[in-house]
Amino acid sequence: MAGMSAAAFGQAGRVARAGCAALVACFIAGCHGGGDGSDTASPSAGQQINVSPANVSFSAAAPGSPLPPAQTVLVTLVPNSGTLFFRVVVTGTAVLSVDNVTMQGPTQARITIRPALPSVLLTGKHASVITVLVCNTDVNCSGPQVAGSPVTINVAYQVGTATPPPESLAPSVGAAGVAGDVVLRGSGFASVNSVTFGGTPAISVTAMSDSEIRATYPALAPGLKLISLNGGAVAFGQALTLVPAGAVAPATLPYPVAPQNVRGLAYDAVNEALFVGSGSSNPALNQVLRYAFTGGVWQVPPVLQPAVTVPNLRNLALSLDGAKLLAMTDQATVELNPATLGTQATTPRTENGGTTGDAFLKGIVATNDGQAFIVSSPSSGVGLSQHWLYAVAVPRTFSGPFNSYFLPEVGGPDNGTRAVIVQGGAPTVVQQYSAFTGLVSNTSLTLAHFHPVAGRVENINLPAFDRNGNRMLVPGVSGATFHAVYDANFDELGRVPSGDLIAGTPVNTAAYAISPDGTRAYILQIGAGVCRVRAFDLTTPPGPGVQFQEVTVTGFPINLLPNCPANAFDTPIRMLLSPPGDTLFIAGNQFIRVVPVP
Repeated sequence: MAGMSAAAFGQAGRVARAGCAALVACFIAGCHGGGDGSDTASPSAGQQINVSPANVSFSAAAPGSPLPPAQTVLVTLVPNSGTLFFRVVVTGTAVLSVDNVTMQGPTQARITIRPALPSVLLTGKHASVITVLVCNTDVNCSGPQVAGSPVTINVAYQVGTATPPPESLAPSVGAAGVAGDVVLRGSGFASVNSVTFGGTPAISVTAMSDSEIRATYPALAPGLKLISLNGGAVAFGQALTLVPAGAVAPATLPYPVAPQNVRGLAYDAVNEALFVGSGSSNPALNQVLRYAFTGGVWQVPPVLQPAVTVPNLRNLALSLDGAKLLAMTDQATVELNPATLGTQATTPRTENGGTTGDAFLKGIVATNDGQAFIVSSPSSGVGLSQHWLYAVAVPRTFSGPFNSYFLPEVGGPDNGTRAVIVQGGAPTVVQQYSAFTGLVSNTSLTLAHFHPVAGRVENINLPAFDRNGNRMLVPGVSGATFHAVYDANFDELGRVPSGDLIAGTPVNTAAYAISPDGTRAYILQIGAGVCRVRAFDLTTPPGPGVQFQEVTVTGFPINLLPNCPANAFDTPIRMLLSPPGDTLFIAGNQFIRVVPVP
């Protein structure tokens, strides 16, 4: 097949559903797009693979309805060189086959997706994931793939009446003066080809489905930007807020009462307010604290800012629009007013379904389908955990439990497209919840989550993401402990230190974060006489197992002594960045540090 012509490419393989794969190849002669024209088994620098659209949806009014028409997806590789092999793998029930794989030009292939019969699927929500692997090696792509491969296509298929997702914009806050990407969710989007932000046209617009648009806005001045679709012809009521860099001052913020651990950290950049979950030795006294930057000064609770007791508080998350602070307890979600911390609603979880040891809720990620994805944990560290979906919009509802996991941790990007579940114990397939399909599926990554705390039941060292989900940093265990950065397809790009030795004394990585634009990783290291933040450049991935280049500009590493946020690396610590990426917020059991980034 390696010598197949572009014309013959369209006659190759057909992909059946349920995990079967088609192996197709094409020889691209003399159109290497900047390459040297030779075959290669290693990724090419600067190469990119894109799929458009990356999300595909089908619908049928009822099981007896006609088969929905097929849809096509374009796979673009720029630049390319030599012989390209494409391997297409389909999992899930929504897709009957993928066929008619044809070349559209020297850098683009078109694939046709055919949905399953509604009468076979029956009423409900169904999904498939199409994985496209591209390589220069062989028809099985058993060797190294080209840079950016594999890419995935999410397929959602609704049979019967479905409730469209509530309107959402994520991220709803961005950095002024910098272009950015957003995801719009709603309904009636299939015809949208024009999006404006405060009257300024988007740089690019892609209607991924009737319920999702991806758009890129240009560099704009600070302020509220009303969003218009097709000049107002398609209704959409969300707005983007852009905030300037340097909005808040550095500070060392005290606690009213020193916490035993940190139960969550969230930052409202619009109102310049930092929310910290404070865990007490008596869980009935756990609190949510609000620190606001007002009049050029940080206001400390409870004197000038509110603090509220939330018994058995486990975690915090802001809703995507910033209108609600979701405080999660052992058994419920408590919605707080972000300005006053007054309780707006308390919604208990549904029964645990009889799962042994499934004691408390612990991890929460807001997704752009109007849900919050929540995982639980056994208090003893023994037994399986599950996940729930909490509907943030009125009426507030808990649904579940679903699936089973072992000591899961969960994180997700600011654009709300997914929640990633990493399990503890033995190396296990990482899973992710797709806000587009509403279902959980396996990823290509297998690892065990590393916890520095015995028992591994608390939220510590959660997966960290950039705002678009193109970079994920997570600690893993596979023979040895490591902290690795992965791309959106869960391919390892490189690593950052898990620990170091300074004069023979261990210094361990206690927390980490990724800049919103995905260009840097930050790690907090704590050891004997050391408390510092180091930065690593993610723009040039060194490859699996290799450390990223450390950022050595003036100001790095950042010395946090004498006011180290925590007294030990294995104390639960939270760390995040402001939307412009210029300020770190670090909360430990001793202090909260607001740290400018050089």
